[in-house]
Amino acid sequence: MRTTLSLKIPKRSVTPLIAVLLLTGTVSLGTACDDDKDYSRREHIEWSNSPEFEEALTGTLHIPVRASKEQDATPFKRSIYIRSNVAYQVGFEGEKEESGELPAEEWLNVDEIKRGVRPGIDELVLLITPHTESYVERKGCISLHTDVEFLNEFIAVVQGFPKYTKDYEGNFDWLKYGSAEPLETRGETPIDSWTADQKKMGLESTPAQEGGTAYCYGKNGYVKLGDDAGHGANLLTPYDPGIRNDTAAMVRFNAIAYAAADGTKDNDELTVRITGGGQFADGTTEKTVRVGHLDPTAAELPTAMWKNSQQEFIIFSHPKNPFTSNTRMELMAGKYEMESGNTRIFIDNLYVLRLKWYDFEDLFGKLPWEQNAPRH
Repeated sequence: MRTTLSLKIPKRSVTPLIAVLLLTGTVSLGTACDDDKDYSRREHIEWSNSPEFEEALTGTLHIPVRASKEQDATPFKRSIYIRSNVAYQVGFEGEKEESGELPAEEWLNVDEIKRGVRPGIDELVLLITPHTESYVERKGCISLHTDVEFLNEFIAVVQGFPKYTKDYEGNFDWLKYGSAEPLETRGETPIDSWTADQKKMGLESTPAQEGGTAYCYGKNGYVKLGDDAGHGANLLTPYDPGIRNDTAAMVRFNAIAYAAADGTKDNDELTVRITGGGQFADGTTEKTVRVGHLDPTAAELPTAMWKNSQQEFIIFSHPKNPFTSNTRMELMAGKYEMESGNTRIFIDNLYVLRLKWYDFEDLFGKLPWEQNAPRH
């Protein structure tokens, strides 16, 4: 979908620009402003995050993945400000998405233009769809077109975070084994028997015994850890040497434990472990969470089972325990061999994502140094 709005603005002089760094709706700055420009004598068009136009921007507009942690599914609005002395039209085009969650053009729309919020300055109100399913970055471009030759402005827009291991897809749509029904085991396939292309994704699972079997199974669109004979299993994310250059990352995934049709429930404890370097904010390298159970009576169970199943953790590189080329995340369901009971846990949308300082503002409303910083 392309949204186009037209606006005519009379010429008027505007003040010079001062470059500063914003915290909210952060941008990656490009070239600095030229204080010798005389905007009263020629056509111009530019944008800023501020109606005061404390800076004119030439880089990327970073859009939060959600309005707030409490409103993670509600469409929300963000504004940018346009200064121009010529008529212009506004459009948005998104890049083709790999995740398939939404057609790219649908996640951002131009809601309205508020004219003249300051002399010569308009407010462009953007309506944004939250991006909470995977957080993997999606991109687009806001275009400001004029009829003046060579006078157009293009604003790169990014929502979400870049993933490590570019070719890895953590939504597991590339797994097509057996049924999508979690209670059905026919056709599910151990990780050792996946195709060569599927193994190239880089996921690994440790055998319960040396030279034995890893009880990690591919299903239709997701992974199952553990079996019905008292065996647990782990799942290790792919290696990516690039993480050693970063200071913070996020691991996010969906996890839900097995419950039989008669209501019998498995254990639901999942261990989240950092291997190869790095730590959580409290200085530990391991967390245990209770992921809850699916409802076997739910309609459309392959979809309904994932409701309220999201987990996310921030990990840090610390001088005494830094990220390395071997840093990975491990998810462990139960123990490799349990004395009693089973721990079958289903996993989907498993990603490790690169974080920058402004991402903390979007996710938590605080900067990383205002969080519980890693202990020295």
